[in-house]
Amino acid sequence: MSTYSLDTDTITKLLKKHPGNQPVVDRFRREIQRNSLFVICPVVYYEMRRGLLFKGARTQLVAFEKLVESMAWKEFNARVWERASGLWSALRAQGHSHNDADVLIAAHALHYGAVIVTANLGHFQGTGASVENWDEASR
Repeated sequence: MSTYSLDTDTITKLLKKHPGNQPVVDRFRREIQRNSLFVICPVVYYEMRRGLLFKGARTQLVAFEKLVESMAWKEFNARVWERASGLWSALRAQGHSHNDADVLIAAHALHYGAVIVTANLGHFQGTGASVENWDEASR
């Protein structure tokens, strides 16, 4: 059984009915059948919910909330914050400047042993987090 943390772009693909999103939807369904665990990172929750509220996307908001109910909510505890600040500092010392949200998502995934599912692989480069692109995996 694997543990996955879905990035904002991946959740968006699960919620939008578009033929190009089908590989992500199919892989998600396979992982559910395999009893994989899905955790929701509070940063991703915030990014998704704020965007859906801003767009007035009520149907997608309801679908998003239903999806989140099926996932394990994992909080940011002191160890996650410590890991995130250390990770940000190490990346900065190497000359990399990552978006704070991506550093927080990476630290959260590392702490909870989750693989980040995203098409934005570069956002997590150098963080040490395991990442998968389900768009590519199915092609």
